[in-house]
Amino acid sequence: MEHKGTVTLETDRLVLRRFTLADAGAMYENWASEDAVTEYLTWPTYGSVDVSRSVLADWVKGYESADFYQWAIELKELGQVIGSISVTAQNPSTESCELGWCIGSRWWGRGIMPEAGRAVLRYLFDEVGFARAGATHAVGNPKSGRVMQKLGMRYEGTLRRAGRCNRGIIDEVRYAILKDEFPAEERETFRPMRRSRQQLSLAETEDILIRGSTGVLAVSGDGGCPYAVPVNYLYRDGKIYIHCAREGHKLDAVTRDSRVCFCVVDRDEVLPEKFTTAYRSAVAFGHVRLLEGDELARAVYDLGLKYCGAPEAVREHVEGALPRLACMEIEIEHLTGKEGLELNRQRDV
Repeated sequence: MEHKGTVTLETDRLVLRRFTLADAGAMYENWASEDAVTEYLTWPTYGSVDVSRSVLADWVKGYESADFYQWAIELKELGQVIGSISVTAQNPSTESCELGWCIGSRWWGRGIMPEAGRAVLRYLFDEVGFARAGATHAVGNPKSGRVMQKLGMRYEGTLRRAGRCNRGIIDEVRYAILKDEFPAEERETFRPMRRSRQQLSLAETEDILIRGSTGVLAVSGDGGCPYAVPVNYLYRDGKIYIHCAREGHKLDAVTRDSRVCFCVVDRDEVLPEKFTTAYRSAVAFGHVRLLEGDELARAVYDLGLKYCGAPEAVREHVEGALPRLACMEIEIEHLTGKEGLELNRQRDV
């Protein structure tokens, strides 16, 4: 390993750089004063900008050491820091480290933290020489776990009552990634379709999802064994909704690892004389978010309405069943549609 300290890194939207004392105001206003941000962290919400200045003074001094890694996340379009990402612990004997991060709630859900994390991991693996990077989140904070999954980290286990944060003693969920598991290209890059001539347009692919009644959900099941199961679903506003019981294999799987694949076959006509089939299908990759409250009730109602079509009957049924139901929302990251050669040839006729 060759420690090189906190150097400036840049992505499409971000500049990752050293903090300065001039960042105290933005640090306080943009995230350090938010209870929502610190809920699962080990440090309390800052009471004033003076606390930010004191912390930054320590970090600025820390930059004198080559093994100190603490980046400010500056959003280019804003010109201000909106969060931080750092190496929180190191083990030189195993060439491993732990990462930690936080970001203001106004920027949650925009893919900013995975973007920053990939840049940091690439630097730590390729330039510094770390062989392993891990991260931990509280069981009650799955959003942080989704960042770890998007970074390509693998679930390694849950340590019961092993940590403490502002919520008290918590179960810790452990993730990690090895250097040789982190590709040179972006982890979220999906393979292009090999037979691109058979690829459907986005509108045609979405039409398959809209018209379909049954799809197959594939998850990482117990012990990492793949698990695929047919499900009813709803496609709405670019997202897929699937209901299930509040306990079971599917729910346990997506709680551990929110990455899923979902497939719908629109047509499957066997052509024995040609040793092929005339098929059309859609495949989506994405991450699952479990819905609660009004979002859960609306999604389950809309699912029922898709299959029943009688609003009052659906409403009555949902009201009675809702306490026993959960609902997954799949945020699609990659979507493709494909049709068999026979259907493709018909287009050319």
